[in-house]
Amino acid sequence: ETTMAIDTSNLLYRVGEGDTTFQASGEFWVWKATGEMTEGKYDQVELVTLPQAGPPEHTHTQDELFYFLEGKYRMKVRDEVFTASVGDFVRVPAGTSHTWRCIGKNAGKMLLTYVPGGIRGFLEELRPLYLAPELDIAAVMALAAKYGTVVTGPPLTEE
Repeated sequence: ETTMAIDTSNLLYRVGEGDTTFQASGEFWVWKATGEMTEGKYDQVELVTLPQAGPPEHTHTQDELFYFLEGKYRMKVRDEVFTASVGDFVRVPAGTSHTWRCIGKNAGKMLLTYVPGGIRGFLEELRPLYLAPELDIAAVMALAAKYGTVVTGPPLTEE
């Protein structure tokens, strides 16, 4: 009888541990689990955001689960706009238009889960586009389409 060796090196991450991705848009992603680790089942990432950071309104092919750990966020899901703060949970089904913005003067932190996994590649490939002297919107849109993400509106404002 043969036993398969199981790689346990990525089963426990302590506070602050995980692969990190910094986006020039003011987001610091600390990956706790990725599609590569979970056979595509899910991604899980701790996202630290600077005040006023947030993406344009968008949809993607994954369900996205938000659990708010620090700070305060304005969030839009479909046409509903609301405030989310510590301890709140929001589930955004795949294909649902949504966006968020870290509001107030302090940074925020949330735990995001994407089902199925695989969104990390999009964020890694997006990074050099954000770091370029001028944002190439056409390249961003092409990359988004490759990963099943569609921009559906502008980012939220503070109000």
